[in-house]
Amino acid sequence: MAALESSQLFGVQHVVAVVTGGGSGIGKMIATALAANGATCVYIIGRDEEKLRQTADRYPNVIKPLAADVTSQDSLRAAANIVQQEVGYINLLVPNAGTAGPPLKGLTARPSVSDFVRAAWSSPPVDFTQVYGLNCTGLYYTILAFLELLDEGNKRRSHHPKSQVVATASMASFLRDARYGFAYSSSKAAVVSLIKTFATYCVPWGIRFNAIALGLFPSDMSTPLLTPFKISKEKDISEEGALARSYIPAERAGSNEDIAGVFLYLASRAGSYVNGSVMLVDGGKVATMPASY
Repeated sequence: MAALESSQLFGVQHVVAVVTGGGSGIGKMIATALAANGATCVYIIGRDEEKLRQTADRYPNVIKPLAADVTSQDSLRAAANIVQQEVGYINLLVPNAGTAGPPLKGLTARPSVSDFVRAAWSSPPVDFTQVYGLNCTGLYYTILAFLELLDEGNKRRSHHPKSQVVATASMASFLRDARYGFAYSSSKAAVVSLIKTFATYCVPWGIRFNAIALGLFPSDMSTPLLTPFKISKEKDISEEGALARSYIPAERAGSNEDIAGVFLYLASRAGSYVNGSVMLVDGGKVATMPASY
């Protein structure tokens, strides 16, 4: 049956998407995967115009750079207006822009209460709230800015799955380990809560909401966490055997293919029955740490 062929199940032909933080890292991987698999148009949003242009250069007829700041309502509204004028609707929104926030530095495995307080107190409150401002508040207003365009996508769809938001959360959403920082982990847990709440609230409009909770993928943020556990100098960090199994059961960091595979599943006909879900994509990392999933 043609309907069961991979091109029919996992293709994203004719999809119009918006990806925030699309100029680098995970956002770049997602935008590229969509463009490579038939998407009609992928708007990538970010503050670094040069990175946006570099990402768009690979698929200049599909990927469109759009400079905007997701922490600014005016900037988000302006970006949404451009998409409205050029296309008039979207089928998929990926609120991916985020930041790591202040880590706990200089602590032993079992610090004293005083040492812990000293390390945590050294970061001013603004560092903590900035993480929430981008990871949570920015995501919330990004969804609001594009919600009417998602609704219009449903009204215009013929063979597409229903319009959808796929947010980038993190395995840190589920961790009880503070090594990734209290601000980052709790902000990503808040992302999961926001997405589930939106999924319920938007049922009457037929707009779906899901999240991918990612583990460690090569990036400026995660490389310092991966390097100390590399056990093979010859192998790339995303190649099996590069990392200790005790650190990540998959024995490697995530790859572009890992991102593309799970994302194309959610964005295509194959994942059209999924709503209000969180997919953990971490190579088994959460299984090695105190966590609740």
